[in-house]
Amino acid sequence: MAHIRKDSSKPTTTISLEEKLLAMVEDYRFAKRKENRSAAIADLLKMGLKYAELVEKKKASRMSV
Repeated sequence: MAHIRKDSSKPTTTISLEEKLLAMVEDYRFAKRKENRSAAIADLLKMGLKYAELVEKKKASRMSV
């Protein structure tokens, strides 16, 4: 479970990434001019979760036909 730091109102968590994946995150961060790595990762997570939701909806619609 995430904890809330005293200097921030947002919950925090720690993740470990392979060097290649971290480099991809950094490339995304600078290409999209994100303030920091956390903002880039949050953006990528939101997009990935939205994509997963769309894939699940597509699978569900195929099964109901």
